[in-house]
Amino acid sequence: MRKAVLFDVFSSRCQFFNIETAGGNGCDHPDQIITEEENGKKVGSCHCHTCPLGIEAEQQDLTDREDPDAVKDEIDWDGLCEDGEVIEGECLLVPVDGTASEEQKQAMYSYERYMHRYDKQWLDAHGTKTHLQIIDELHEYGTGRQQDNE
Repeated sequence: MRKAVLFDVFSSRCQFFNIETAGGNGCDHPDQIITEEENGKKVGSCHCHTCPLGIEAEQQDLTDREDPDAVKDEIDWDGLCEDGEVIEGECLLVPVDGTASEEQKQAMYSYERYMHRYDKQWLDAHGTKTHLQIIDELHEYGTGRQQDNE
């Protein structure tokens, strides 16, 4: 099973994304195939079609599952591409089943956490605090109210 994700959001949350290299589009994943020399060091460049954590979604993945190049896995489109059109470079298909690597799981968690950042039910189900809860805790700590409650 693969899940379709918005590549721009996924890459910006990915643990390998490096804004300081490749003109703000760096990829520190060791398997990134698009690389260039920068200050005497090999640096990767982040692109949907070469992402080591997934594969680029293409039109035949939606329309012609019999195409020899089509993805054969089940795909959770999660509401993306509802109009039946896949725009080149827009979506990445990332494994989310038992075949997912730890790197893929970590990147997907970061993506999902960002996508659900305002969904209290999702945050609660995953043991994640909302930004407001964190700010409130910092405020309590700063005013000493937390110490009074102990």
